Amino acid sequence: MHWTLAHMILDLTHNSIEAGASRVEVRIAEEGSRLRVAIIDNGKGMDEATRKRAIDPFYTEPGKHPSRRVGLGLPFLVQTVEQTGGTYRLDSKPGVGTEVHFTVDTAHLDCPPLGSIVDLAVMLFCFDGDYELILHRSRTQGGTSFSGPPTEYTVARSEMQDALGDLADLESRALLEDYLQGCESEIPPD
Repeated sequence: MHWTLAHMILDLTHNSIEAGASRVEVRIAEEGSRLRVAIIDNGKGMDEATRKRAIDPFYTEPGKHPSRRVGLGLPFLVQTVEQTGGTYRLDSKPGVGTEVHFTVDTAHLDCPPLGSIVDLAVMLFCFDGDYELILHRSRTQGGTSFSGPPTEYTVARSEMQDALGDLADLESRALLEDYLQGCESEIPPD
């Protein structure tokens, strides 16, 4: 099991980057105790047979991880969703990309904590490679659209690189963390 939901999102997003995606969109929406997440990429995608095998913990794509014989990202997602009464959907087409959508009830006893969205975002933006990553974060006050407007922000990796330079540089990374902390502080807790 992942320590936090943020770790799960990190693992699934890293899979997108490893699958050759040049563009990955990560959407994290809190609606009361319901957390909705979507990870959408334009990577190499999977055929139907590979998609079915991807939720098997004893399967990993050949050559993806030379020293590993298992792939646990999607199986852990399925387990977490099933434990917490959530939902998940995995759509993928070869040559088009993959979409992973899931919801969990964060108030459920078996749900891992959300974790730090700031730490998650910093790690997502700092993976090696030439890719665009867009993070869209929102929270609906009161848990429903009738209780108040959502508070949200969107940050693109390319914009952060343009503003801060090399995100592997410690000073740039610290500024990125400060900026993201400011964005998160604009989304007050429910």
